[in-house]
Amino acid sequence: MKFLEQIDSIYSEYSFLLIFLIGHFIVQRKNDLKLTLYYRLYSYGIAILLLSTKIPYISHGFPYDISDLENKKRLLNYLQENNEALYQTTSAIRDIVFITFLFSFLIIEPIIKQYKIDKSLE
Repeated sequence: MKFLEQIDSIYSEYSFLLIFLIGHFIVQRKNDLKLTLYYRLYSYGIAILLLSTKIPYISHGFPYDISDLENKKRLLNYLQENNEALYQTTSAIRDIVFITFLFSFLIIEPIIKQYKIDKSLE
């Protein structure tokens, strides 16, 4: 079943990327700075929202007494679940940081271009 979850996640990420690129080229034809910034900021918000859904929820939490840790099978299950949750969380946070740097560049770049155009007109 994990394989099916990964396929769904891949399709959602690639479909978002495809929709973003198509919208980006449509917005670029308009040649409007305000529209470009709005589009990129909304796309950033949607990307962060999609990535935040990858952060797992640990179902049973912490062991409450020592008897929960004495059974080796339960301890192993607890550690495996937490290890998987930690791996998924760090992966999602790494992706969020990457997307943040990418979109900050994409948002700052047209502002700098517009500033250079305005500066050259003076």
